[in-house]
Amino acid sequence: MTAPDRQSDGDAQARWQASVRAALPSLATEAYLNTGGAGPLPTPAIEAMREMIALQASRGRMSAAAVDAGRQRQAAVRSAVGRVLGRPAGEIAIAQSSTHAMNAVIWGLNLVPGDELVTTGMEHPGLVVPLAAAARRSGAVLRVVDVGDGSGGLEEVVRTACSPRTRLVALSHVSWLTGAVLDIRGAATAAHEVGAVVLVDGAQAAGAIAVDPVVLGVDAYAMPAQKWLLGPEGLGALWVSDAARDRLSVVFSGYETGTDHGWDGSLTMYVDARRFEASTQPEILLAGWAASIQWLEGLGWDAVHAATAAAARSCRRALDETDGVQVDPPRQSGSGLVAFSVPGVAPETAAAALAGQGVIVRPLPVPGQLRASCAFFTDADDIKQLTEALKTLVAC
Repeated sequence: MTAPDRQSDGDAQARWQASVRAALPSLATEAYLNTGGAGPLPTPAIEAMREMIALQASRGRMSAAAVDAGRQRQAAVRSAVGRVLGRPAGEIAIAQSSTHAMNAVIWGLNLVPGDELVTTGMEHPGLVVPLAAAARRSGAVLRVVDVGDGSGGLEEVVRTACSPRTRLVALSHVSWLTGAVLDIRGAATAAHEVGAVVLVDGAQAAGAIAVDPVVLGVDAYAMPAQKWLLGPEGLGALWVSDAARDRLSVVFSGYETGTDHGWDGSLTMYVDARRFEASTQPEILLAGWAASIQWLEGLGWDAVHAATAAAARSCRRALDETDGVQVDPPRQSGSGLVAFSVPGVAPETAAAALAGQGVIVRPLPVPGQLRASCAFFTDADDIKQLTEALKTLVAC
């Protein structure tokens, strides 16, 4: 199934979207606008995981054939994630989550007292908590810079925050709070002037917008499976450049870190990114994530990204026209996230009221703010259901 050749063909686009939604069964139950939390599982992923469960129930899980098949599944996931980023599989490590992946980079720097870490004031706890923990333990200094809504240039902001002691600049590609696409290239340019490693949290970007870490100029890029890549929870991945890989110590390790294991704990560490993997992988989840990415690839990444951005624009316009609702900046972003608020109504209260009407959005830890995640499968009915539910909320 591929997208129509002409995105301007409304009927063809509607048919394409209907076929897409048919493969996402959970969409039949509600207007689901929280892919930024966890995306809906496509039928191919569900079937792949069911098949793995059935296989594991019927056969021994540690035969030589099963081990070899598991290795192939792991390799398939690394290759699939690599294709999302346009990078080879050898630069990809499988992780438990994006936070797990980012911890590998943060702790791998072997920070010492006086080292500096730079981040922004709009980061998810999955990034800023590990940064703060590493700073406390090592005696490093954590510098948090104000970047507004995240839509402005970052080169001068980061340059001003950095010093010769700066070891790491870590920030999101897309802000989980505002939906802004951050100026990663500008931040990386400034960070590299002082020799700092650049780590990007791609949780709200990978799968929603085009991502090429080499073009961005970064050293490490982390992502989860369950959000815009529509995989199961409990998986993520880390991309590391060849140069950065040699700058990072392996801080958690085990059987899967390398080969030629000695009784004294010695081993031959993998030369590629697999050195950042430690132990047995969740084969059922791997099968599901590989199937999800393959399904998305069949739709076409250009079509997926374009439809995601278009859905967010449509949602923003509809919210603009809804009395009692405030659309928060940035007014344009290119991501799938739309931040808005209902003045006078707490975000948790508003989100609960919307859920009661079959509309799922995310309350945010910012006064009055809510977030709608608009994906390539978000249709006009979803957006209408959101605005109608908001009208009811405002009228109360």
